[in-house]
Amino acid sequence: MMNYIWGFMLLLGILFSLLNHKASAFTDGLMNSCTEAVEFILALAGIMAVWSGLMKIAEESGLIAKISNAAKPLMKFLFPYEKNDQTIAMMIMSFMANIFGAGNSATVFSLKAMELLDEENGHSPYASNAMCMFVALTMSMIQLVPIAVIKIRSDLGSVSPEDIILPSIAAGLISMIVSVWVCKLFERKA
Repeated sequence: MMNYIWGFMLLLGILFSLLNHKASAFTDGLMNSCTEAVEFILALAGIMAVWSGLMKIAEESGLIAKISNAAKPLMKFLFPYEKNDQTIAMMIMSFMANIFGAGNSATVFSLKAMELLDEENGHSPYASNAMCMFVALTMSMIQLVPIAVIKIRSDLGSVSPEDIILPSIAAGLISMIVSVWVCKLFERKA
C-alpha cells in the first residue's frame, strides 16, 4: 500500500512541476533530497554500529545477565508470567538501547524478544499480555540521551542541540508510566 502512496506522491509532484514549468526545480529538489537522505543514513549508521557493538560486548561479558538479575523485581512486576531467561535478556537489551538513546539499535533486540514471546504464546493470532506490555514499553521508553535527535538537531544547525535532553526525559517518563498503567488496567479486565 505504501508503494502506491509514494508512487502517487511522486507522480503528483512530477505533474505539478510540469504544469508550473518547474521541471528543473523538481529534478534538482529530488536529487538533493536523495543525497541528503544517504548522508543522513550514513551518519546514523555509525552511531548504530557503535551501540550494537557495545551491546554485544555487554552480552558476551555477562553484564546483561547481571543487569537482568538486578532488574528481576521490576521485570517480575511488568511481566509476571515470564520465565524464559533469554526472553528477559532480549527485552532488557532492547530497553537499555532505548534508554541510552539508540532506539534504532534496539530494533534487533525487540524483534528477537517478540519472536520469543510469540513462541511462548503458541503463535496465537492474539497478542499475550507480555507482548502488549513489551510493545507499550518499547514505544514509550524513556531516553536518557536521545542520541539520534541530538545528532539531527546538530546537523540542522541547532545552537544547542542537547537542550532536548530534559524535555525528552520528562516526556518519556510520563509516557512510560501511562503505558504501564494502561497495560496493567487491561490485564486485570482480561
